[in-house]
Order: sequence, then C-alpha cells, then structure tokens
Amino acid sequence: MNRSLVIVASIVVIYLIYYALKIVVRSAVKTYRADDQRRGARPIGDEMVLDPECRTYVVKDRAITRHIRGTLVHFCSDVCAGRYEDKNRT
Repeated sequence: MNRSLVIVASIVVIYLIYYALKIVVRSAVKTYRADDQRRGARPIGDEMVLDPECRTYVVKDRAITRHIRGTLVHFCSDVCAGRYEDKNRT
C-alpha cells in the first residue's frame, strides 16, 4: 500500500511540473509572437526630424511643433521655434 501511494504522489508531482512548464512555454511563445508583430509594424529606432532654425536633428516625439503657413514644422526648443516664427512672419 505504501508503494502505491508513492507512485500516485509521483504521478501528481510529474503532472504539476508538466502543467507549470506548459503555462511558462505558452506564455513565452505568446510574448514572442506579440513582439514579432510589433517589430514588423514599426521601424527600429525613433524617427528624427530636422529643426529648420538651428539645423539640429530631434526625435520626432520630443520635438516642439508649430503650424507655420499651413505646414507642420518641428523644432528642438521653444527658443528656435520663436526665432523661426519671427523670421517668417511676412
């Protein structure tokens, strides 16, 4: 009777280990696929834009933007944006 109890306990432990590994592997595969899809939809790195006033490249997400003469213009700072607006008021 003692031997059958050990066999049943071993089977339960093996099943629990199998189930835990299955969850970990499934989660890893799901994450890998999601990362793969995101990489395909978005280029690697951040897009850079040129500040027309000081000719510095700035990450587009961090750039100061202004609409000047119907065009969206990107700047590295409010100072450059102000200078550019002053020069192009006419």
